[in-house]
Amino acid sequence: MKKQLNDHADGRKDADFQRRDFLQRLGSVAFGGALLSAIPGCSTGLASYVVRSGGGRISLSLQEHQELQTIGGAIEIEFTGDPGSLIVVRKEADSAVAVSSKCTHLGCTVRKEPSFLRCPCHGSTYTLEGEVVRGPAEFPLDRYDARIEGNEIIITLKIVN
Repeated sequence: MKKQLNDHADGRKDADFQRRDFLQRLGSVAFGGALLSAIPGCSTGLASYVVRSGGGRISLSLQEHQELQTIGGAIEIEFTGDPGSLIVVRKEADSAVAVSSKCTHLGCTVRKEPSFLRCPCHGSTYTLEGEVVRGPAEFPLDRYDARIEGNEIIITLKIVN
């Protein structure tokens, strides 16, 4: 059975309205997707873990956070309290660094590149230890004491820089 299309005063048929409605909705979805992808600074691009902090310390098991078993590997950790989010990088077999993920320029979330950290908002670049390489940021990222003890990385939530 064929559906009867209604004629409208301006000469269009129902199929025209269905097509127009579809194209408008498609345009809205495309615009929304483009808008979301254009919002910089919302993610570090790293595996992210929610962890507990107790007594001003965070303990990360290397077995549970396999990214940190490799030199150069990194994760983002989130927790309640200040600073709320850190980037942890395995520097050497016996060392790691933990820095705030907030750019000191305008507070956007920095992202880890292979050998440095970069802010996607205005291009500030930092060493993996949080030192400014290129502005507009003028101050280093807050750095926290991180040390490897056995099969864990222990982070003390006290700024060391």
